Amino acid sequence: MDTVFVYGTLKPGRSRWPALEAFTVPGSARETTLRGRLWETPYGWPALTDGADDVPGVLVVLDRLRAADALARLDAIEGVAVGLFERVRGTTADGCDCWTYRWPGPTAGFTPVDGAW
Repeated sequence: MDTVFVYGTLKPGRSRWPALEAFTVPGSARETTLRGRLWETPYGWPALTDGADDVPGVLVVLDRLRAADALARLDAIEGVAVGLFERVRGTTADGCDCWTYRWPGPTAGFTPVDGAW
């Protein structure tokens, strides 16, 4: 799979976008939604969990030749190896299969976000 749904600091114009942008097909980023629940954390970034909301974000297409490198870099940024986030498959509201990063832990102390982060 060569698409990633991002909803926080990895979105275009945000602090971690430069880490992802180099691996994307130029001009491929587009707004869409994914089912889940978005939370404001006390850490300065949002967290996505399972839920029934339409979470706004951006779908980006990865360069197929560099997709594995891109996912490895994103996994490192998202702390997948240490259990901070987990990379999971999802489907956007318009039917595109994609990867996204889900918070697997408790949400006590987090605030639900209504709309985009």
